[in-house]
Amino acid sequence: MMNNPMFMNPNMNQNMMNMMKMNMMMNNMNNMNMQNMNNMNNMNMNNMNNINMNMMQNNMNNNMGMNQKNSTLTRLKKEYALCSADNELSLIGCSFALIDNNYYKWKVTIIGPKGTPYENGLFFIQIIFPEDYPQKGAEFRFINQIYHLNVDLKKKSFGHICLTSLNEWRTTGKVSGKSCYGVKQALFDIFYLFFTQGVESPYSEEMKELYQSNPKQFEENARQWTKKYAKMG
Repeated sequence: MMNNPMFMNPNMNQNMMNMMKMNMMMNNMNNMNMQNMNNMNNMNMNNMNNINMNMMQNNMNNNMGMNQKNSTLTRLKKEYALCSADNELSLIGCSFALIDNNYYKWKVTIIGPKGTPYENGLFFIQIIFPEDYPQKGAEFRFINQIYHLNVDLKKKSFGHICLTSLNEWRTTGKVSGKSCYGVKQALFDIFYLFFTQGVESPYSEEMKELYQSNPKQFEENARQWTKKYAKMG
C-alpha cells in the first residue's frame, strides 16, 4: 500500500517544492539566455547587413568617382590636342603646354597684339580644370604681371581675371546667351582684354582714375610693365 503524499514528511515536501522552484528558475534563465542569444544574433546580422550596405555604397561611390575622373581626363586630353592644333588660336599667338605633365593644369602663352600697350609681350595664363569638368568650367589666371584694370594684382588673388563670362562658366559650366562655351571661347574673351579696359569692374580704383583722367599715361604705364614683366626673348 502506497503512502498518501498528504501524510509524507513535511521536510520532504518542502525540499520538493524548493527543487521545483529551482527547476522553474533554471528554465526561466535558460529561456532568457536563449532570447538574449537570439537578440545578439539578430543585432550581429543587422550590423553585418549595415556594414555590407555601407561597403557596397562606398564601392559604388568610388566607382562613380573613378568613372567621372576617367571621363574628365579623356575629355581634357582631347580638348588639349584640339586647342594645340587650332589655327584660329594660333593666329592670335596662343601656344599650349602642360604644367607638371598634368592635363588638369595648362599653361597658355599669348603674344600681346600689335597696336596695343601690350604689343610683343609674352603673357602666360594658367588654366586649372576641376575634377567635375565640364559640369563646372576652368579657372584662368595671369601668371606674370600685366597693367590692366581687370586683372587682380593683390597677392592672395594675383592674376585673377574679372570677366563675367569666365566667372559664370567657372561656377556653372555655362554662359548666359551662349550655347557653346569652352577654353577656345574663353581665350578669345581674354585676348579681347588687350584692346579694352572694363571700367565697370576694375580691381584698382587708382588705376581706373588714371585711365579716365590721363589715358596716355595709363597706356605708357602698361607699355612699361609689358617691357618689364612680359619681355619677349
